[in-house]
Amino acid sequence: MKEHNEHPGRLGQLRGSPLRQTGMLAVVLAAALWGLGGTFAGKLFAQGADPLEAVAVRTWITLAGLAALLLARRSPPTSAQRERIPVPWRLVVGFGLSISVANAGLFLAIQRLPVAVALVLQNLAPALVVLSVLVSTRRAPSARVIAGLVAALAGVACVVELPTTSLGKIDLPGLGFGLLTAAGIAAFSCFGSHATRACGALTANTWAFVVASGAWLLFQSYRGMPELFHRPVLLVGAFVIGVFGTLVPFLLYAWGTARVGAQAGAVTISLEPLFGAVLAWAWLGQTITLVQTAGAAVLVTAVVFLQRSDGSKPTPAQHNPTD
Repeated sequence: MKEHNEHPGRLGQLRGSPLRQTGMLAVVLAAALWGLGGTFAGKLFAQGADPLEAVAVRTWITLAGLAALLLARRSPPTSAQRERIPVPWRLVVGFGLSISVANAGLFLAIQRLPVAVALVLQNLAPALVVLSVLVSTRRAPSARVIAGLVAALAGVACVVELPTTSLGKIDLPGLGFGLLTAAGIAAFSCFGSHATRACGALTANTWAFVVASGAWLLFQSYRGMPELFHRPVLLVGAFVIGVFGTLVPFLLYAWGTARVGAQAGAVTISLEPLFGAVLAWAWLGQTITLVQTAGAAVLVTAVVFLQRSDGSKPTPAQHNPTD
């Protein structure tokens, strides 16, 4: 009982501490870097880079960084560690393949849609997680959850300008890739949460990227040597995305959420489309309409609402790769 009473005090000290402020700054910086990565990817695609090759390079670089971190943190196992549950390979394979689907969907969406629109569509993922939990548990959703899901769908409809654009003018493949990204993120959220509980976040994430990297190696084996390797400027660009648009924000986000909490991190990461929109406007000359802006606001609000509802489950924000 004494331990229980002391815990809220320690949490309160943490919330007001400079360490928490630094953690929040790390999460905001991660969101900015992810937005920068999406914008930079859009510039590469305009120059002729293949989105799937860029995803492959991004995945391999992330694996290298995670593997190095895992090896650097590895210490002689204790007796308790020797008895740990082995890596749950079915979960890890699902985790890795869903990461591949999410990354491929995002870059293919960015190739066909404004960067901000693609980033907003991927933010539908938490709503899909809530929906999948309700389906799997066979529980009737509360009125709050229903309202949140309806608002999220309305936000997506406005983001793709469904109310003001005829169906023939909507880039349906781009919309499909954006929704595929959200589904992939929702899937690796579910797979990742179970894998992380079983073997630890760093181990689960590293092995998931091993699976994803292997999938991309297999994919490229049928296509031959990536064309990026013959175009040094584009290869350097893909490398920049892998380091500064994937690995660095991934680690910043993990470090930050460990200090501010997954809830605050998940809400803060909703800034990513805003950073993407500003950067795409300044760098690529892309604009976002008033209807799309309203839709983005509705979707982000709905996502935050769902993340705070009792029916929600862990989102990708809760997978700390440094645990």
